[in-house]
Amino acid sequence: MSDTLVKSSPETLPADWYWSEDAWQIERREIWAKHWFLIARTQQFDVAGDYVSATFAGYPIFAIKGKDGLVRAFHNACRHRASPLVQECAGHVERLSCPYHRWLYDFEGRLRGAPTMEIDKEEYGLFPIRCEIWRGLVFVSLDLAAMPLSGWLADIATAALRYPLEEMQLAREFTIEADVNWKTYGDNYAEAWHIPTIHPGLNAAIDMASYKIATVGHTLQSHMADARDGGKTDGFWVWRLPGLFFNMYNWGMNVAQLEPLGPRRMKLTYRYFVKDLDPTKQAERDALIDWAYMVAKEDIDICIAVQRNLETGIYERGRLSSVHENGVIQFQEMVASAHR
Repeated sequence: MSDTLVKSSPETLPADWYWSEDAWQIERREIWAKHWFLIARTQQFDVAGDYVSATFAGYPIFAIKGKDGLVRAFHNACRHRASPLVQECAGHVERLSCPYHRWLYDFEGRLRGAPTMEIDKEEYGLFPIRCEIWRGLVFVSLDLAAMPLSGWLADIATAALRYPLEEMQLAREFTIEADVNWKTYGDNYAEAWHIPTIHPGLNAAIDMASYKIATVGHTLQSHMADARDGGKTDGFWVWRLPGLFFNMYNWGMNVAQLEPLGPRRMKLTYRYFVKDLDPTKQAERDALIDWAYMVAKEDIDICIAVQRNLETGIYERGRLSSVHENGVIQFQEMVASAHR
């Protein structure tokens, strides 16, 4: 094969990276633990003691509002013998007390009580993680030295300026879990070549001839397409690698967070925002969100089928088109760099 053809059609990632425990451990440390993760909305923290928990790249974490009004985040592990402190996905506590042996912490993460033990409480506060807020969305990062959220989101912030996110209202939130490696989903999102065959509804709504994918370094993709004449919507999709998606339409937006749950499973949390919740427009709003959900489900279905084949041992590596899969090439280069 000629060098020119190899450069224009690079190899895909090895198939075993899509199910290998070794590959997953590298990626959770070298990719996911070094980026920001959308965990909640500020509206979920009304009063001190309100919390939201999640498992991010295999690390149980939670964010909680303090009595000073600030939202902070911590690893969900008691410093005594590693029991989880909060049990639900979201809730409220009057006291942050470990359910195992009753070690007590304040909402700022400081140890306040360790029954029958004389220890230096200042040395046994909760393990903190970074927590910052952008336009009503709460983000966390496991990397205490991570760049500020404003820098990490800089390109998305510019792209989203025309969407008044603070004024938009949450219309629906739901999650999808699937037996899919997170990279299988990433490969799919990174190209539009499959839209005519996998997404007939989306294909009917947008002008595929206008579809453009722009890549920035190893960290950002923007996808843009005009509406067809009489089409349901235009589309502007921004992916901040590895797992934050802003899917923007002329009727509202969907902010999605990808969360890997292991080498063979992932979760997507979708938050649909609209400009108003006028009850007279409920049916129209539901129809648009149902349509967007249908597109998301079509992606999940093809990813499940691809994942099964990746795990058979028959497929090892393929080739990528530099014409149609420049986004996939960028994404896979980011992943490969973490394995070097």
